[in-house]
Amino acid sequence: MDRKTDPNPLREQLADLGWSPEQLIARVNQRRAQRGSPPLHLKTGYPWTRGGRPSAETRADVLVVLSHYAGRPTTAAGLGWDRPRTRRRHRALDHPYDATATELLRETQGDVPMQRRSFILLSGAVATAPALDLLMDGAPALRAAQEGDRVSPQLTATVERAVRQARELDDSEGSASTLLWAGGIWQNLGKLITECRYGAAEGVRLHTAYVEMSETYGWTLFDAGHHPQAQRVYQTGLRLAREAADAPGVHHATVNLLASAAYQESWLGQYHEASTLLEVAENRRPQALTPRLRAVLEMRRIALAGQMGDTEAVRRADGRTRIHLAAARDSEEPWWTLWLGSSAVDAQTGRALLAARHPDLAEPYLGGRTVDDAEGYPRDRMLFASELADARAQTGDIIGAVNATRQALTLAEQVGSHRVHHHLRCVTTTLRQQHGTHPGVRNLLGDLPHAV
Repeated sequence: MDRKTDPNPLREQLADLGWSPEQLIARVNQRRAQRGSPPLHLKTGYPWTRGGRPSAETRADVLVVLSHYAGRPTTAAGLGWDRPRTRRRHRALDHPYDATATELLRETQGDVPMQRRSFILLSGAVATAPALDLLMDGAPALRAAQEGDRVSPQLTATVERAVRQARELDDSEGSASTLLWAGGIWQNLGKLITECRYGAAEGVRLHTAYVEMSETYGWTLFDAGHHPQAQRVYQTGLRLAREAADAPGVHHATVNLLASAAYQESWLGQYHEASTLLEVAENRRPQALTPRLRAVLEMRRIALAGQMGDTEAVRRADGRTRIHLAAARDSEEPWWTLWLGSSAVDAQTGRALLAARHPDLAEPYLGGRTVDDAEGYPRDRMLFASELADARAQTGDIIGAVNATRQALTLAEQVGSHRVHHHLRCVTTTLRQQHGTHPGVRNLLGDLPHAV
């Protein structure tokens, strides 16, 4: 860059002195050492050459050093450090509990995919605020755009098919291979809702589809280990649900969204937040809960109880889940609840008991799922097989652990889930380190790389 047109006075002065930012910090640290202050990191000065500025104490040291070596006074005004700080642009996704649905939807429509954006993990009240808002009436209705193209019933039906296909694709292949695809559907659906015109009937269908897609896309992000991003997707869907019309489809989709958000919070160890989300799901519109929806919520309670080590709560939730499933009439249930069957309950209960450190109790539940089980998709079966291997290894059944691990490995190439592959790596590492001399373990893992 031409120094005469360089807009950063500090960068220009360092060029006059022939210094790098590290050399400036080295001389500042000499001054700080004289009074016993800790040294600054040598890279500290780089943000100042891009428009940042030091703290008041450090600024005084920098001005003294520059004045001494330049042979002329260097002031804060001369470096542009006397002007008010430029406030960082407020991002709705940084504070999703304060934003409207429209603000959140518009902010998700940028060029950078959600999984590549940077966020912090939410916890405490900020993680549950959008859900608690669902319990309050009086939210402003989400309105269609006054201008723009009209969304036809045919396009609405196409959107609904795409949302269903995205979920089925994730269920069958795992999250890694579908993340960009699911993100694109979610983003484009948000554009339709904010930029197009549509009638009340289409609006209900679009809003229902968006909440459903928020659950699917949030789950794929969670499954890939993008936890802060998944939280933002879940919370955006919840905010839209609060501003959407009072319709059964919206309520059903919202319950499922809350249940998946609760599962993620349980996984992250945020148990109070998970419990709050489940309570909101159960109490917001209790008359809208179908038997299968209640079973979905109880499945998430099984997971939460397991993470908390409460085996009695696991058993109670298991029993309630089976009662609700027995009462269900599938023709009246949401399509995305039909995956839940008795073997899925067995697997969830076994996983919860394993998380509660009772592998002996978990093994009979997990043993019911096999690689050939017709009820389930490759990701689910791979996870259950690896958990069964984990339980058997902990109870000393090494041959059984080897057989279950082999089942998981046969599915590995079909599954792109970061979460499931991580679990399988933990199991194979344990077998290699603790039972590496066992003939069955040597035969199974001898030709595998240590990363598997």
